[in-house]
Amino acid sequence: MSRLRLLDLPADRMEGEAVAALFFMDDRPVRGPVALLDWRLNGFLSALLREGSISGEAGEQVITPTNGKLGAHWVMFAGGGRWHDLDRVRYRELVRELLKSCWQAGFSRIALTLTPLEGMAAEDLQRLVGEALSEAEVGTMECLLSLSGRERARELPRAT
Repeated sequence: MSRLRLLDLPADRMEGEAVAALFFMDDRPVRGPVALLDWRLNGFLSALLREGSISGEAGEQVITPTNGKLGAHWVMFAGGGRWHDLDRVRYRELVRELLKSCWQAGFSRIALTLTPLEGMAAEDLQRLVGEALSEAEVGTMECLLSLSGRERARELPRAT
């Protein structure tokens, strides 16, 4: 049976075999927990995005060992498509696929760092992850979940 625990830690301090996060096609530069992980990995994800190796399209995955600057030994980045097109159903599907990919890669203790959708309470996102975890058929996976706010300057009202 899978287990889910909520943690109040930033993405780079979460311990697990791997830390997993979604990145999106319409989120440039990357923000939130993905930006923190990218920064700790010396711009690894940003370099792949700049050279066009990846775009954030749903289904893309990048796994890399860490450089000692993270609590986990591996990082899995997964493309989520367009953030602005995301709804709760699609978000659950993305999380489920990310968890399945981590399980298939041999990880059984995942540090998952996610950002709630606009208007989504932390409890709703925790419930969404719990549903995805139970649907993913990942055996005894332990999922350590950290939720972050989404600072998106381009969505803030501009002073006139």
